[in-house]
Formats: sequence, structure tokens, C-alpha cells
Amino acid sequence: MNVSTDIAFRYLRTGRQGYVSFITWVSLIGLLLGVLVLTVVVSVMNGFDHELKTRLLRAIPHLIVESVDEVPKEVAADPAITSAFPYFEATGMVSRGSAVQPVSILALDAQGTAALDEIRDHLQSGSLEALLGDESYIVLGEPLANHLGVLPGDRLTVTLLAAKADRVRPVTETFRLAGTFRLDAEPDYGLGLIGLAHVPAVVYEQGGQRGVQLQLSEPFDAQLIADRLRRDFPALRFSPWTERYGELFSAVKIEKVMMFVLLLLVVAVAAFNIVSGQIMLVREKTPAIAILRTLGATASQVERIFLVQGALIATSGIAAGLVLGVAAALHVDSLVAALESLAGVRFLEGTYFVEIPVVIEPSDLAIIAGLSTAICVLAAWIPAAKARQVHPVQGLHGS
Repeated sequence: MNVSTDIAFRYLRTGRQGYVSFITWVSLIGLLLGVLVLTVVVSVMNGFDHELKTRLLRAIPHLIVESVDEVPKEVAADPAITSAFPYFEATGMVSRGSAVQPVSILALDAQGTAALDEIRDHLQSGSLEALLGDESYIVLGEPLANHLGVLPGDRLTVTLLAAKADRVRPVTETFRLAGTFRLDAEPDYGLGLIGLAHVPAVVYEQGGQRGVQLQLSEPFDAQLIADRLRRDFPALRFSPWTERYGELFSAVKIEKVMMFVLLLLVVAVAAFNIVSGQIMLVREKTPAIAILRTLGATASQVERIFLVQGALIATSGIAAGLVLGVAAALHVDSLVAALESLAGVRFLEGTYFVEIPVVIEPSDLAIIAGLSTAICVLAAWIPAAKARQVHPVQGLHGS
């Protein structure tokens, strides 16, 4: 251990008196809390982002080949594709009495309904096989069915649009509710499943969108797979889910970045409290600095004393904040439950979530630690540079 580091540790061990000590503790605690809150918030936002994507991908096409009824065998045989089947999708509305709700109608054949494992696993009533019979059946999200006031077996009206030239006309059909599903995601409120054979011919030809739906083994790689298939099959139009829902997740990402920046400012405020404490310490230790200089200590050695000391305070606060932040993130449900009990409200009421999701990314922790340390080292350098400028004669005269 060199002289500068030894003296920095000695200053920390001997403690500080009065207001200087108070400012140092305020800096340390503020830094700890800032890093803690930043870690928890970023982890929770990662969790919401992951849950939104995962739940959405349970019920939507991962990759669409537009305006075709079948795809080449080479496409279906691609190892990244788990299933390929025709589909028809249109925007319409379902109604029962005075209750009306806009929905996206997705029509599938037997192969398509067989591929809907997530919806099948989360059926609350009925079955998907009813869609393939001779009678017109529909499967809705349970919250949507409750809103319409329908039970399995009840009839409801589905209205779709058919466009021809400059005219659009509604096409109304009666369907019977075959069952309900619940994914705790957006499709619960706006998706209706019907059999492909029950789409009115005029709507199939003049309304909505038809094509082949491709489900992927790695849906998060949809954009890369689409780009590769476009190069291999330039005559086909591939549309990954990222293009249809990209704006939603871009908004989530921007929100995460903004929250990160705002909370990093809290860390910066705590870090610059270190400046106040260290500058006051430099003034307190000015005679000691002058003595060190007269004994042969260089200006760089003096500067390192206060730089190391400020860095030690900062890293202690950052390390403690990260550890406590990870612990708080892992137990955030218990913390939220306690807050809900005190406030008498349910924070997640009216959302798709029953508990707060958390995803702790090591890369985020590294970024938080790196940026916080950089800010703190910069803050510690300011008083350290002031200590470097202390003149031995003037320092001793001031004592």
C-alpha cells in the first residue's frame, strides 16, 4: 500500500468531527439510496417489458407471409419455423344486445388451432376444436366475454367489413360462443378466434388480410429470421411481429431510458455531496497537507489522498446500494404488499398483472455501477485537485 492510500484509509478510520462527518454520512446514504432505487426501478421495468413481450407472443403471429395461401416447402422446412398455416385476420366488432366491443378477428384452420398451445393451455371454458365444426363458433378472452355478458353456448353478433372500389359495407354474422381464454394480456380484451371455413366469402376476398402464419422457436429473433427469408425468397412479403408491435416496445424502452436518466440524476446529487464533504475536509486538513508537502510529499501524492478517500466513500455507497437494490428487487412483491396494506389501495388493479415482474440483468447492474462510479470519481477529483493546490508556506501560515 502506498503512502497516499495509507493516509486516506487512516483519515477514514480516525473519523471526522462535526459538520464534515455529517455531510459525509449524508453523501454515503444518499448514494446508497439512489443506487438502490435505480436498481429496483430498472429491474421492475425489465420485468414488465419481458412480461409484455412474452404474453403478447403467446397469441399473435410471430411472422406473417402476406397475401398467399401457402408457402414453398423450403420455407416451412426452415429449422427456425415450428409451424406454418393459413390465416385470415380482420378488424371488426362483437356485440350482444347493447354491449359492443371492437376486436381483431383471427380465423384459422385445423393446423392453426392445433398450434395455439398457449391459448389452449389457458382456456377457461370450452375448446378450440369447436371452431372446426359445421356451426359458426367463436372463442373470446374471458374479460371480453364478461363485458358482453355471454356464456359458452350463447349467441352473439360479429360484424366485419368488406371493401369494394370506393364503398365499404358491413357484413354481419351470428356466432355461438365456444369458450373463453385468459392470458392476462392484451388479447384477452380484443381478440376473437373463429374457424377459417366460417369467414364470409365476400369478407375473405374484399376485407382483412390473409396469408400464412409462421410460428418460430425463437420469436425474439423474428426480425433476423424475416431478413434472412427475404433474401432467400424475394418474391414473398414477410412481416415479423416486431414491425406490427414495434412502437409499443419502443415506447417502453424510451420510458426505461428516461427513468434511468432521472434516477441517475439522484445519484449525481448524492455524488456531488461528496464534493462538499471533501472540500470541507481539505480546509480542515490544510495544515496537515502543508506539513506533508514540507516533508517531501508531492502534489500528486496529496491529490491521490483525497481522490482515494472520495472513491472509497463512493464505492462503499454504490456497492451497498447494488446489494440492497438486488435484494429489494427480489422481494419487491412483499414490499409492495406492505405499501398496499398501508395505503389501502391495489397498485396493480385494472392491469394485466397479478404480481410485479422483475428481471435483473447483469448488464444493467454493470452500467449502473460504471456510470455511478464515474460520476463519483469525477466529484471526488474536484476537492482532490483543490488539495493539490495547497501551498506549503501558506498552509502552515494559515495554521
